[in-house]
Amino acid sequence: MLHAIVRFLGLQSNVVSSEKLVATLGGVLAIFCCFYLTQFFTGTAGTAAILPSMGASTVLLFAVPHGQLSTPWALFAGNLLSAIIGVTCALFIPAVGLAAAIAVALSILVMHLTRSLHPPGGATALAAVIGGTSITELGYWYVITPTLLNCSVLFLVALLFNNIFSWRRYPQSLMRYQSVGYHPDTRQIKKQHIHEAINRSELVIDASDEQIKHIIDLADAIFHEELLKGFNLEAGAFYTNSQPGRKWSVRQVIDQHEHPEPTRHQIIYRIVDGEGKGQSGTCSLVEFAAWAKEKMRPKNNPV
Repeated sequence: MLHAIVRFLGLQSNVVSSEKLVATLGGVLAIFCCFYLTQFFTGTAGTAAILPSMGASTVLLFAVPHGQLSTPWALFAGNLLSAIIGVTCALFIPAVGLAAAIAVALSILVMHLTRSLHPPGGATALAAVIGGTSITELGYWYVITPTLLNCSVLFLVALLFNNIFSWRRYPQSLMRYQSVGYHPDTRQIKKQHIHEAINRSELVIDASDEQIKHIIDLADAIFHEELLKGFNLEAGAFYTNSQPGRKWSVRQVIDQHEHPEPTRHQIIYRIVDGEGKGQSGTCSLVEFAAWAKEKMRPKNNPV
């Protein structure tokens, strides 16, 4: 029951303490710079209206720097296009409530069409409509000051700050992932396959092809680590795959060529019963552990 509740609520995965600290420090630095820049151009009232959207952008750029919603294109295009839409709605739609609703809705549509989905863009559009006279008096200058300037500040701080640390990069295209896949099947999955799978699924996923490929390889590595942790290979022993019917088979381990990497640790076996009886073969330790479901002991013949 508890698992179902947690799954329904969507509890996010935990991150290491160092990541939490870095994201916090980056947020302090970014908002500090944006606050005084915005205050200089729009005054205190304007700062109160525009900073919430920049605060949301800051969360993405420093807490999720490798996300698709945090890319430079999403940051600039998402906020600037939304600012243009917000100002236009404020100028040409007299009813404030209607103007606010249309501004946010059109921003979502345009960000989708331009592949620049950036949630703070909705707040940027909304602020142009309901931000008060200090914002509406700016007209289309609102797009330049403070929106473009604030986005530029956030981008520069994110670029300089995030790249100080070896485990994070900004933009995320600068991140390189080390291959950790054990099984040949996952190594055959390429980034273009993942990209096409996302397109066919019609899902909005805040992760790059490289990140998803890295997660697949890492999950595969963890699976095989757990598989090998409970598997004890014994030379001369008999193992079965426990498959029903004709697929049932028993292998005896004849020899092995040990190697630190499980995929290169070779097992030589002979099939002593079931499917393929009398044949010999080789496979990696990982493949043998995945095949073997049970260790067997031959029944002694009565004297």
